[in-house]
Amino acid sequence: MSHRPHHPFDPDDDLFLEELRALAPEGDPVPERVLAAARGTFTWRTIDAELAELAYDSAVDAERLLAVRSADTIRLLTFETSELTIELEVAAEGDHRRILGQLAPAAVGTIELRHVGGLLQLQTDELGRFTADDVEPGPVSLRWRGDQPGAAVTTEWVTI
Repeated sequence: MSHRPHHPFDPDDDLFLEELRALAPEGDPVPERVLAAARGTFTWRTIDAELAELAYDSAVDAERLLAVRSADTIRLLTFETSELTIELEVAAEGDHRRILGQLAPAAVGTIELRHVGGLLQLQTDELGRFTADDVEPGPVSLRWRGDQPGAAVTTEWVTI
């Protein structure tokens, strides 16, 4: 068994760590998509919308998913509040994702789909359905605003 010698604290250690901190962003910068996702988390978080929590994720329930479809291509997600359910089907299409969604009960309104590639504005139809193409993989969150004042729901962030 090797034994590492103990070195007493050296005041130059703090200087060395400061230099390392200054060099790290140059040699190993944080990817822009990670920064965008982090900004989105704080920018879009609002207190005026009810939070829809993730109630179902087929990636967690792989056995059930395999009985219906291939786990490699389709993922099902359900977000719920006491008044609204948002169901999503996420399909991998090359380097991007296609999202089919539906609100239950059906509601007309605007969906803001926040993802690392930016913000998509979508409209729900009279059956509460919506579609988003070319969504970049990574963290996503949705915000639904209905036609009635004060009607807003935001989902938690989930990685697709």
